[in-house]
Amino acid sequence: MKSPQEINTAGREFARRYINILCELRLQPGIRQRVELIMSDFADEHPNLRASYISREVDEAYFPVNDFPPEALTQPSLQGLALEGEQLYEFISFSQGLRTEVMDLNSIVDIQEVWLEPKQDLPFLLRISILHRFPAATILIANSGEAQDMAREFIGRLKYLRGW
Repeated sequence: MKSPQEINTAGREFARRYINILCELRLQPGIRQRVELIMSDFADEHPNLRASYISREVDEAYFPVNDFPPEALTQPSLQGLALEGEQLYEFISFSQGLRTEVMDLNSIVDIQEVWLEPKQDLPFLLRISILHRFPAATILIANSGEAQDMAREFIGRLKYLRGW
């Protein structure tokens, strides 16, 4: 019989995928180990995710120049979103650390989807803004067909859970 740690759950699969991409960020070992521990704890505490999304594209609005070093914008970064119960969990990993947030789904007041063609002959960019009733937004960026499909699937599930 499998131990509770061996049972594959949606939370464990989300954490596994997120941790597997961390190597691309070339984090310092201490930061990477901390992120892995946080993600493993999250998987143990939140096994029954209703939806998840992972992206290598993170909007620069997440790194205000006064709070984050300039390298945060230029180095690889990683975004993970997970829905469980009535909560939206967000994880942003970047070269200098990790940013996490938890928001109540009832705080979402609007979802905006914007399709942009940055330059002729470049692929369309999808930018989705999840606006909250407090001054904050959760932003998803997708620049490839596969990433756009995953983002739209996640947003579709979120809209369903909100009753929209």
